[in-house]
Amino acid sequence: MYRNQIKKKERKNEKKTLKTIFGFFLLGNSIFLFLSFFSFLFHWKHDQSQLEKLFDKEIIAENLLGKMGATVSHCFIHCGIGVSAFFIPILLFLKGLKILFSEKEFFNDFYQSTIYKFLFFIVWLPIFFSVIVPHQGIFSGIFGFEIGNYLIHLFGKVGLYMLLLTSIIFYWIIIFRINASTIKNGMKKKIQNINKKIETTLQLCNYFDNNPEMDSSFRKGKKMLYSILYKKKEDFSSIDLKIDLESNKKKIIQILNHYHIEICEIKANIGPTITLYEIYPKVGTRISKIKNLKNEIALNLSALSIRIIAPIPGKGSIGIEIPNYKRYPVYMKDILFSEESHKKSHNMELPISLGKTVFNEIFIVDLAKMPHLLIAGSTGQGKSVGLNVMIVFLLYQKHPKDIKFILIDPKKVELSIYKKISKSYFATLPNSIEPIITDLHKVKNILNSLCKEMDQRYALFEKYKVRNIKEYNNVIKKYNKYHLPYIILIVDEFADLNMNHKKKQIEIYITRLAQLARAVGIHLIIATQRPSVDVITGLIKSNFTARIAFRVSSKIDSRTILDCTGAEQLIGKGDMLFSNRNELIRLQCPFMELSDIQKIVDFYGNNNKKHEYFFLPEPGIINENE
Repeated sequence: MYRNQIKKKERKNEKKTLKTIFGFFLLGNSIFLFLSFFSFLFHWKHDQSQLEKLFDKEIIAENLLGKMGATVSHCFIHCGIGVSAFFIPILLFLKGLKILFSEKEFFNDFYQSTIYKFLFFIVWLPIFFSVIVPHQGIFSGIFGFEIGNYLIHLFGKVGLYMLLLTSIIFYWIIIFRINASTIKNGMKKKIQNINKKIETTLQLCNYFDNNPEMDSSFRKGKKMLYSILYKKKEDFSSIDLKIDLESNKKKIIQILNHYHIEICEIKANIGPTITLYEIYPKVGTRISKIKNLKNEIALNLSALSIRIIAPIPGKGSIGIEIPNYKRYPVYMKDILFSEESHKKSHNMELPISLGKTVFNEIFIVDLAKMPHLLIAGSTGQGKSVGLNVMIVFLLYQKHPKDIKFILIDPKKVELSIYKKISKSYFATLPNSIEPIITDLHKVKNILNSLCKEMDQRYALFEKYKVRNIKEYNNVIKKYNKYHLPYIILIVDEFADLNMNHKKKQIEIYITRLAQLARAVGIHLIIATQRPSVDVITGLIKSNFTARIAFRVSSKIDSRTILDCTGAEQLIGKGDMLFSNRNELIRLQCPFMELSDIQKIVDFYGNNNKKHEYFFLPEPGIINENE
């Protein structure tokens, strides 16, 4: 028995050796043919004129591969299929790769999908060239010339043109699976886009009629921002994606079949960072069986990490999130200037964009409705970029009279870039020198003052018998009273505030604002890279129902921020989970370079010089023993 096993191994090794030799043989031949064909295009006249004497010692061939190259090229190109002969070395090269890397599913799928496309053009191109350039035999070869003449005899020249045109149309229909519904949907989308543009133009016109001071600056701003944020998009190869998708689908089905799990259907939704594979299991299949195969599926797909959603809320399917082989960046330009973004944010009070979903849809939420946001994530996972994206989106959407920021930056470097717009867009303490709070001892003063502003606003609402800031601003138009802006408090590193000896006092202010400030238009965005229970306490969590988790180091950190695991399985660079009232959504945050942010801040700083600081009330007496 042991000898039989040795013999089997030897036979296996022999087969592998022969396979390798044959693979490299095909690769070598493909290179030989390609170089000889390429050289033939330049030297065919000289070599062909003395073809009969070509093997005489005195005759020297000009072909790069010598006399053999000239002869082979003559047979394949002139006597054969013209320039379509170049497909032969390409097919041989792909076949060689397929043999050498037969274990790799990618090469098998790519070869099968490519060979049929090449075979069509091997026949179609010679006939096409025989009609277009009939006197240039090098393009069509004898094959194309003879077949072309025969078809002209049958159908006439016009008939042959029609035949070539219809055949290429049929080819594209089959390859790209075009049907009546896709054409109809394409036309519908074009009509919808035109209608959206008309609707947007009308809305902007109405907006400018009501706000004449915004007309020139807004249009100029949009154009300026577009030029600042423009980035050349990376090519999104649909062929590569299709191959990857089909390969991964096969592997998922293979591993499920191995463990006797039957499924009805599998679908794929491609996002910028990950692809979501939706599995529809047969009735009676236990979900836990699929969840327990997480590591086996990751191993079979050679994935860094996968996330299983079992089941997907609101659907009769199980989701498997697999990182894309190649990530496609989300550009801030595409978020800001898209029709989808305008439509979603049009009726929102404080729209902020968080990026794109796994379905490649722009995701925008209204901070006024959340009403506060808690953000956590390890260093370098995209937390600061996410804050910058939110600020820039609000700057673009809102006029300085409608929105004011309070920025607390204990690290002193992350938010300092916004100093130039502080006069127009910041709320600050009277006689304050630094608009961005970096001194931890001054944090309690700004929070105390903000609480006082909240109380004063509630007194105003009581006087005018309104319930919230929106109703108040609508009512006071009649009395020509002061318009109240929304105030957004942003803390970049909340954990650093908690290290201060005034920790308890700061937590009391934050909790009070989180509980009561929504109605008066004060909203909080708090970020930390240390989502531990001593930083994000139960009291803080209960008042921040909307949360964002970038990649964290452990399941414990994920549970602390989201009340569930999953954030430890994210793949970084802006990959995040957004949780709001039991809804968990995976998103890819847009990326913005620091130089782009600086240009945007410079623009808004230069174009809003006429606006003054929004001063908060003087802080009240603070009990230092609290």
